[in-house]
Amino acid sequence: MLNDAYTVTEITRIIKAQLEVPALSRIWVVGEISSLSSSQAGHIYFSLKDENGTVLPCTFFANFARSLDFQLENGSKIYAFGMITVYDKRGSYQLNVMKVVPSGEGELALKLKQLKEKLQKEGLFDENHKKPVPAIPDKIGLITSPKGAAIRDFMRMIQTAPMLSVMLFPASVQGAGAAASIIRGIEILDKSPDVDVIVITRGGGSEEDLFCFNDELLARTIFDCETPIVSAIGHEKDTPISDLVADLRLPTPTAAGRHFAENVQGLMFQLQKLRDSLATAMLRQRDRNPDFTRFSMLTDRLQDQLLRFLPEREQQLDTLANSLITGINRNLEARETRFQNLEKRLHPAHMRERVAVFEKQLQGISGQLTAAIAGKTERLEQRLHALTRTLNAVNPLNVLDRGFTASFSKDGKKLLRSVTDIRPGDTVNTRFVDGFALCHVLYTERKEPE
Repeated sequence: MLNDAYTVTEITRIIKAQLEVPALSRIWVVGEISSLSSSQAGHIYFSLKDENGTVLPCTFFANFARSLDFQLENGSKIYAFGMITVYDKRGSYQLNVMKVVPSGEGELALKLKQLKEKLQKEGLFDENHKKPVPAIPDKIGLITSPKGAAIRDFMRMIQTAPMLSVMLFPASVQGAGAAASIIRGIEILDKSPDVDVIVITRGGGSEEDLFCFNDELLARTIFDCETPIVSAIGHEKDTPISDLVADLRLPTPTAAGRHFAENVQGLMFQLQKLRDSLATAMLRQRDRNPDFTRFSMLTDRLQDQLLRFLPEREQQLDTLANSLITGINRNLEARETRFQNLEKRLHPAHMRERVAVFEKQLQGISGQLTAAIAGKTERLEQRLHALTRTLNAVNPLNVLDRGFTASFSKDGKKLLRSVTDIRPGDTVNTRFVDGFALCHVLYTERKEPE
């Protein structure tokens, strides 16, 4: 009976023959990722587990893993396609994965999360990239549906400030083609010389209704737009990517309209206060005028002597009174002219011209700084590419891509450069471009130098 016992190798081979069959060579397995890791060669290792706690080891070799279009994470539920194989040395079986797709309701959420992380790493959400939004724009470019509640809410607030002008680009803001429609609106309004700011807005809706505002190309178009962009998407539960990239985020269409209307109303209030202050100052100045004071004193004296000197002084009094009144009127006219000149200088149109001059100067300085940074960045990138090419040229493992192999000690730490480094009976770790093999040395022969 003992003579019929199987060796470990024999029993492993029997199990391997039973498992590595056509029925298990192309299968889908669903489960939750755990124990996720990767190697320098690009291979990905993880386990799939189900609600019963059963675990299936998985290997995702680099040549298949390169086609992965999203990032694997511990806890994510996936479908894995591949074949069952037995690893002889351990006597264990595993799934050699050839393809992975996200599972169930978490697919969109996972892709959205990974897209946000990608754009954040690229700097699209950084505050230092956001352009200043003009407080009182000459013309607002509005991108929204012409039939929705959003345009009514926005325009109701804008109409409280008649100075503001709006140019509408009618766009689809829901469903297939919505992102492309909004992108087209941005491109057209950005080229308009009259538009100072672009507002993208719509009312609330479900996550599916608003998913067009999470489009990657739309996010990059907002980031690249030269005109400042305000995103006002009425959805408080989740923040769409368009809000994160935009130069200013406001919660609703009403809030967006109120933002600009209140700026105009605030300016008009300040101008009215200034007018009132100037009028009060003019009245005080008139009361303190020496000519007016002398006129009052002379009038009192004349009233006392009027009955006695009226026949003789009537003509002199008329002449003096006319002279004083003429002087006062001239003084008041001069001060009124000064007031009108000040009022013209404080008019919103004149103030906008001065602001425009300052903005052009600031844009020139910003452009010079941007060009200098871009030049420095380009030089550093060129230097990095040159160093990378140099390192790749001297990398001994690159020859493996051309069909060669390299032999190392059993633990893989020492490169075997000569036949004298090994002896019969040793185990050698031989590396290929896509893996390695442990080889047993039977015989060595050293070639004598010629």
